[in-house]
Amino acid sequence: MYHQRTKRNLPELHCNSRVGFTITLFLSMPVLLVPSLVQSSNELIAQGVTEEDGIKAARQVIKAFNTGNVSNVSSFISDQYFNHESQIDPVRGQLRGPTEFIDTVENNRIAFPDLRHNEEAIIAQGDTVVSVLNVTGTHTGNFFILPPTGNNISYDAVHIYRVGEDRKIVEHKAIRDDLTFLAQLGVIESSSPEYAPFFEVLTGTGNRTG
Repeated sequence: MYHQRTKRNLPELHCNSRVGFTITLFLSMPVLLVPSLVQSSNELIAQGVTEEDGIKAARQVIKAFNTGNVSNVSSFISDQYFNHESQIDPVRGQLRGPTEFIDTVENNRIAFPDLRHNEEAIIAQGDTVVSVLNVTGTHTGNFFILPPTGNNISYDAVHIYRVGEDRKIVEHKAIRDDLTFLAQLGVIESSSPEYAPFFEVLTGTGNRTG
């Protein structure tokens, strides 16, 4: 297994409690793979694909979200790219390859022009790369069906990528703290005043000013 430390000099898998919990959650969950795209790690290694190649591709994804520059997407996103996260939408769920990735980046940056994917840790094993992020931004545009609120967001997410023989990403799924994300957007709130203080601490909404 290849572990890479970030600029924060985090020791291997010894992250803050939220990140550690998220990694534990990932390790306890099965990764849903598209059978037609599966290729063994041994086969990839034999073809010269390394874990460093996967980390490089995952960091290209981070850069695209942070800058909005999608001019070079085809250099790290495979034509067969499948995003599990877009399957909730019957229209976007039909998109594949760089087209799907570009659509995702553009929709996110319309909603959050100052969007930042801040790397907390990155882990690679075989053909799989796990990127642990803190996501921040200001909701000033439409986020799909959600109109702008002007609220700030800051939540944790784990992105899981699978790399193909051409060193490009062929598959993606995510485990996000959607409770915090949606609470910060004002979409959900505590159902009982009794639990409101706990809910606000859990989601970081207690002192929200916008």
